[in-house]
Amino acid sequence: MPLTSDEQLKAEIILESLIQIRTTVSYSDFAVCMKLKGPQKINRIVEWLEKITLEDMRAGMPFRACMVFSKRTPGLPSSGFFSFCAKIEAFDWQNDPLKGQIFIQSHQNSLFSAK
Repeated sequence: MPLTSDEQLKAEIILESLIQIRTTVSYSDFAVCMKLKGPQKINRIVEWLEKITLEDMRAGMPFRACMVFSKRTPGLPSSGFFSFCAKIEAFDWQNDPLKGQIFIQSHQNSLFSAK
C-alpha cells in the first residue's frame, strides 16, 4: 500500500528538514519519524522515494532520496535505489560503492547549496 497523501506530506516535511539541517537518516529512522507502523513500512517509504526520485530527475533537480540511507550500507541508500536509478537511466553504479558514494555526495551537495 503506498503512502497516503497525508503521509506523503509528512514525509516531504521531514525530508526538507533533513536537507535544512544537512543530516541523513536511515530508512527505519525515517519510518519512526513518520510514526509508520506495520511490516511494509520500509517498502512504502522506498516506493515513495522512488516516486520522488523520478519527479526530481524529470525536473532536473538533485535527488532528495539521497538523504535516506540503508543501515546495511551506512551513508548510502540501498542497492535497490541504485538499481532504480539505473532503470530510469539516471546513474549506472555498476555495484561500485565508491561511485555510489560520489553520486550520493554530489546530490547532497546540490541539495545543501540550494538552501
